[in-house]
Amino acid sequence: MNRSTDLTRWLKLPAARSRTPALGKRELAILEVLWQQGALSVQQVHASLQEDISLNTVQSTLERLHRKDLLQRRKESRAFFYSAVLQKQALISNLLHDIAADLSGGDMAPMVSGFIDYLADVAPAMGDRLHQALNDEPDSRSANNDS
Repeated sequence: MNRSTDLTRWLKLPAARSRTPALGKRELAILEVLWQQGALSVQQVHASLQEDISLNTVQSTLERLHRKDLLQRRKESRAFFYSAVLQKQALISNLLHDIAADLSGGDMAPMVSGFIDYLADVAPAMGDRLHQALNDEPDSRSANNDS
């Protein structure tokens, strides 16, 4: 069961079609390796992982990600090489779309407000810059560009 479904059930919201399949920690770790290094064989992914897992586990996880349409693969000689279909930013964007649809019916104001609050907690300087940029008057920026 994925986080979105759990949250939807807990909040008693109608189920919405998710843009992103549920992902476990191992799947995310493998995606991170592929985002950083590009197309790799099962053996190369296994060697790049920081955790102690078997080659068979890596292979089955890569196959699962491929079936979820998050990886593409090509065969070279006797080995498959896997690469991410989506870049990290696109996956995050899809997850945010899912959260917005589940929690706010697509209304972005609570999403932006919640994100600013989150930044204020984890990266105060970035949160301050974003807050200031959002509070700048659009007319003053365009007037400065027109001169």
